[in-house]
Amino acid sequence: MAPRSWRTSGSVALVVPAGADACYAVVADVTRIGERSPECHTAVWLPGAPAGSVGAVFRGSNRANWAARWSRRCAVVVAEPGRAFAFRTVPTPLVPDSTTWRYDLEPVDGGTRVTHSYVITEPLPLPLRTLTGVLLPQHRDMRPQMQANLEALRDQFAASPA
Repeated sequence: MAPRSWRTSGSVALVVPAGADACYAVVADVTRIGERSPECHTAVWLPGAPAGSVGAVFRGSNRANWAARWSRRCAVVVAEPGRAFAFRTVPTPLVPDSTTWRYDLEPVDGGTRVTHSYVITEPLPLPLRTLTGVLLPQHRDMRPQMQANLEALRDQFAASPA
């Protein structure tokens, strides 16, 4: 049986019952990522550019199962209030891959269509990718976790008055 292949990009979308500015305020505040991400439980802004602006850097801390724990530095690459927010993982000598994560916001009847997408711009070298595929098989296709992220975002707004 051949190992499941890796998706190098993907997207999911969901209508959130809130305005685009309110949605942007939540997704662009990376310190709130733990409220909805199945994997990234905390993020903190690092010194430098103002939080949430293009060039700002943060460290996200992740956990995927009882043993897998890691963190990544990320840099904001798009910051357009009410429209789009994106960041990419910063490659290092030990972990040379990079993925860009993006939220696009479109006002629609009933709220905002939030499209969450990713593109692996620098894949892991094959030995690391093979190990990652064994330890973190959900990384072969991030769409289910992204869908859970959007459902949690929707539920946050549905549970509180807009």
